[in-house]
Amino acid sequence: MDIPEIERVIQPARRLDLVLAASEKENRAEVKTTIIYEVFPKEGNFIVAQTDPPILKSTVGETIEATFLWYPTPTSSPKRYAFYTKVLELLDYTLSTGHLTKAVRLTYPKYFYPRNLRFSYRVTPVKECPIKLSLPGNKENLPIIDISEGGVCFSYQKRTYLDELKPGDRFRLILEFENEEKILKPQVEVIRKFEKKEFPKVAFMAVKFLDLNTSDREFLASVIKKIERTLLRKRAGLI
Repeated sequence: MDIPEIERVIQPARRLDLVLAASEKENRAEVKTTIIYEVFPKEGNFIVAQTDPPILKSTVGETIEATFLWYPTPTSSPKRYAFYTKVLELLDYTLSTGHLTKAVRLTYPKYFYPRNLRFSYRVTPVKECPIKLSLPGNKENLPIIDISEGGVCFSYQKRTYLDELKPGDRFRLILEFENEEKILKPQVEVIRKFEKKEFPKVAFMAVKFLDLNTSDREFLASVIKKIERTLLRKRAGLI
């Protein structure tokens, strides 16, 4: 397996997912997305943006896990790698002249390793909790394969626009939650595209949510919980 070189990954503007309270058994983790501001390899540390919700002061001194997606080639599927890092301090960082922002200092990694932890439980929408997915400017609803707090996988009839998108590309989609009368319009990043031989005219795309705020993530988590409960009741023969 071709693991990327550390200096090619730990550099300004690289996005990282910081993993806290991971549970392999429950297939869950608390994940907070950040971006690298500045790197000090000789000093053995680097600075990232404070997360939303923020990393707490009580975390200082703890070793956490950071992960990232790596594309071996521009057209290949991404692979997830991780490394251990210690939270050194919370600080105010000068992002530009006269502009201070909250930041976190982490220790520089010693090595990377493959990571396959699923960060969020995926569910398939049910008729009791309908969710519609579409693209801006297009009223056609695209079938949702599964959805989680972290992203969504959907299918579509092969067409020029979506076929041209590749892993790493970003766009906006529309999620309409009919029961809650709520609409989300998140920016997403293409994580994976694939096809199935049994559906020659259909393609599939998995994307990651990039800019959902805390309130929207909590709302999405509550909807997923409702779907989970509905599925459990169905399996128990109660619906």
